[in-house]
Amino acid sequence: MRAATEDEHAVCWTVTEEAFAEWSGRERATFEEWASAVTHRPGFEPWHLRVVTDPTGVVVAVAVLQMSPGVGYVSRLATRRDQRGLGLAQVLLVDCFARATERGATTCELSTDTRTGALGLYEKVGMVVSSAWVNLATDL
Repeated sequence: MRAATEDEHAVCWTVTEEAFAEWSGRERATFEEWASAVTHRPGFEPWHLRVVTDPTGVVVAVAVLQMSPGVGYVSRLATRRDQRGLGLAQVLLVDCFARATERGATTCELSTDTRTGALGLYEKVGMVVSSAWVNLATDL
C-alpha cells in the first residue's frame, strides 16, 4: 500500500469507474472528469491517492483522500472485482485514517450509497452512520 504514481492514474481511474459502474447505473466518467475531481482538484497532493497493488505491481484497489481542517474525507474507495473479499478496502480505509491523522484530522468521513453493500465494511473499521439521505424520484 502506498501513494499512486502519476503513471498509475489511468489504472486508478479504471479500477474506480469499473467498481462504481457495477451498482450505480450511471455512465462511466471520462478520465478527464475523474482527474478533475481527483488529481486536478485544488489542494490535491500525491499522497491523497492511495493504492494497493498485486504481487506483480498492478493496482487492484484505490482510495482517494481529501483533506479539510480537522477532517479527512474518503471520496472514493474501490477494489477490482477479482480482488474483493481479501480485506484490501479495509486496509485502505485504515491507511487513509492514519494519513489524515498524521496531518491533523480528528475525524474521517465518507458518503456511501446503500446499494454498494459496503456499510458493514465501514462499521468494521469503527465508522458509524452520522446522517442518512433519502433520494426520491418519479418518472415523468
